[in-house]
Amino acid sequence: MSTVRIVLVALILAAVLPGLLRADTGSVSASGFGVLFEAGILLVVLICFVVAMKIFSYLRGGELASGWQVLAISFIVLCLGQMMELASMLELFGLDRAVVLGIRLIGVSLLMIGVARIKKVLS
Repeated sequence: MSTVRIVLVALILAAVLPGLLRADTGSVSASGFGVLFEAGILLVVLICFVVAMKIFSYLRGGELASGWQVLAISFIVLCLGQMMELASMLELFGLDRAVVLGIRLIGVSLLMIGVARIKKVLS
């Protein structure tokens, strides 16, 4: 990613994050910006999954393949958690927040395992 894109993303985040941090976290209302933000996160996670699968297909069973496979699975789990969060925000079904956070914790744990496997092979 070029430095211009990184600076642009940083400026956008700097403009958006203060408003998000001031938001009332006690209510789970589906504001337009909140839903758009959650959908953007879902899109990024899906793109990460596609890229991880593309890299995994290039490796064809090499030593790094298992690490990238775990990364792809972690992105699937994170995508599932993000879809559940989005459905909860839109009140499509009632779901305990602890379930969504638990699924996200599993996804991040798998992400950490995948990175650790890749690091182990590369070192």
